[in-house]
Amino acid sequence: MAPHRPLRIAVDCMGGDHAPQEIVQGALAAAEAERLEVLLVGIPETLGPLVPAGALRSGRAAVVPSAGAIPEGASPLQALRASPNASMTVAMRQAGNGRADAAVSAGSTGPTLLAAVREIGMLEGVRRACVGRQILGLHPETFLIDLGPTMDCEARHLLEFAVIGATYMRVFCGIPDPTVVLLANGHEPGKGNRVVKEAAGLLERSGLRFAGLIEGHDLMRGAANVVVCDGFVGNITLKTVEGLGREVAAWLRRELSGALPAERAAGLADRLVELTNPIDLQGSLPLLGIRGNVVMAHGASDRRAIQAAIGQAVQAVRGGFVERLRVDAADRRHARSRARHTRSTSPTLHAWAMAPRGRCGGSPSKISEMVPNPASRRWCSKGRSSDRAPSRSQYTRWYASAYAPASQAHAGP
Repeated sequence: MAPHRPLRIAVDCMGGDHAPQEIVQGALAAAEAERLEVLLVGIPETLGPLVPAGALRSGRAAVVPSAGAIPEGASPLQALRASPNASMTVAMRQAGNGRADAAVSAGSTGPTLLAAVREIGMLEGVRRACVGRQILGLHPETFLIDLGPTMDCEARHLLEFAVIGATYMRVFCGIPDPTVVLLANGHEPGKGNRVVKEAAGLLERSGLRFAGLIEGHDLMRGAANVVVCDGFVGNITLKTVEGLGREVAAWLRRELSGALPAERAAGLADRLVELTNPIDLQGSLPLLGIRGNVVMAHGASDRRAIQAAIGQAVQAVRGGFVERLRVDAADRRHARSRARHTRSTSPTLHAWAMAPRGRCGGSPSKISEMVPNPASRRWCSKGRSSDRAPSRSQYTRWYASAYAPASQAHAGP
């Protein structure tokens, strides 16, 4: 953030169910409450009547021209290629070129992720973007990561998620030494699939406060601060908790309708939904592992949810979240070369350095397998070596395959 200007947030005003009216109003409310500037990205002719002249004159708001929103349900990569100046892309571009300190969008998850990767880039040393959040109002100091972007993981990705999650809890929740666990089918050592077992070994040597494995019911009682899993398991867990909360709340309304006043019964049921669906109430999720601060608001966000999403972006910037992650990722990136001479004094870095990697001469099926060659310290992919890390376009193609229809999906670049 430049010292000579206020904090500045780019807001995609065309994405979301209630765009642009609710998005603009939420952004303006956040600008006033947080004393910041908002860049309202969208079609000028559409946004113009919604933005008071006073907000423009005061510098609290500015309209950044763009095309419309990415259509719902469109193939992310095809949509971004067809609309290079869509509002979502332009908003991410503001964060990528330094004009904004963070970007917020209520558009679809797939295009948002791809636009962020293309316009901002991945944090160096981080292989996969991820999403995490406190999923239970009962235990707001329990953070589940990943919630969807990375469905297929290797052990080193889970280690990255653990480090990202621990940093998140330090910055956002003020927990200096968060406990970290892996979500598995049992808490005994040796439980879990191959990836979980390998990740447990890495985490034991990571220097993090690793507390082993937990089961699903342990998650419900707040057994740890950071719960790590792949996006497939995390997303199913999230939706299960949300659905269970809603159904139990509906049952509670019916059962208490005759025993308590209707208003009291409805209040108890609504409170149960709040405790099991905090993401719906918070309305946003941080996109983690990106080189900048990106917050994905819920597609159904109203003005209050948009204001809350912008508030989360502000907290990330002011707390130096990406900077904290950047330092850690840089350490991990150089750990492998240090490990060639001596065991690292940092257990976290040594664990990452010892994580399984692909080899030159192989034919990796995913961009995740383009990794440093321990012998030459060069990057290897499909039998070729290079001094360059995977490019933004290579990351983009991999993530596009993750969100493409089955007929269009491909394994990697």
